[in-house]
Amino acid sequence: MLEPFDPEEGVTVLAPDAPGPGNWVGCPSVVYDPVRESILLTYRKRRPRGGPPPDRGHECRIAESRDGVRFTDLWTVTKDDFASTSLERFNLQRTDDGRYLLYVSYEHPADGRWRIDVLEAAEPDAFDPAAARTVLTPAATGTEAVKDPYVVRDGGGYLMFVSTFLTAAGPAPTSLASSDDGLRYRWLGEALGVGPGWDRHQARLSGILKAGSGWLGFYDGAASAAEDTEERLGLARSDDLRSWARLSVDAPWLVSPHATGSLRYLDGLELDGDWWLYYELARADGSHELRLSRVPAPRGS
Repeated sequence: MLEPFDPEEGVTVLAPDAPGPGNWVGCPSVVYDPVRESILLTYRKRRPRGGPPPDRGHECRIAESRDGVRFTDLWTVTKDDFASTSLERFNLQRTDDGRYLLYVSYEHPADGRWRIDVLEAAEPDAFDPAAARTVLTPAATGTEAVKDPYVVRDGGGYLMFVSTFLTAAGPAPTSLASSDDGLRYRWLGEALGVGPGWDRHQARLSGILKAGSGWLGFYDGAASAAEDTEERLGLARSDDLRSWARLSVDAPWLVSPHATGSLRYLDGLELDGDWWLYYELARADGSHELRLSRVPAPRGS
């Protein structure tokens, strides 16, 4: 099992626009682009619900870095571009033929429920929100909400891990969908259910890294709806990417030392023998920043 790291030893990649609870920058998703020889990052900016407009998740961006720490924005979209009340996590993928797929999650204006669409572009700065194609909806999956897509390549295909609210009040396990082309997905059902204790309300897989003969998954857990949006980090393992066993049964695997203890949306890359782990972290004033920690990649099973 991977040993917890100290987030205090990490570095701030992006800081929130203002101090205080509800002001966040995070929801990171990262991919290494071998053609551009750079790390591409998607992230979200958020303001307190009910505050001065635009509130909630109002903006998402794609940024690029050569060193993994200093990022330059390439593309920006606002919730108004989707006629939405809020945006959540995005996920960027590069296809085998050099196209880019951007999975977006947002509250749809027709029913106010979370859904997932996909955009296609030849370059990571060329996405057109008006060309969004539906991927998953609550109606099509028999759920209340589908959001926070996290996509991994599986041979020549794609696996999408989806935060799924079964009812408006929860619970919210992680579900799985598969695709041959990254555009049309088949719903497969639950991959990681909620737990019996600290994560009994929510278990959202946010990042997956190869470890030995299997995979380690980082997931955001919450015990109740009151902890929703201030989740803490759990750890799970899989031999096949389709079924997952939690390793952090009795308590979170990692928390922030500040405020609510929230540490969530961890995604990572293996580069130069290290795991580069990007995550959203609660600060002492209650806001959230986007932070990076580098740890040695584990060896063996």
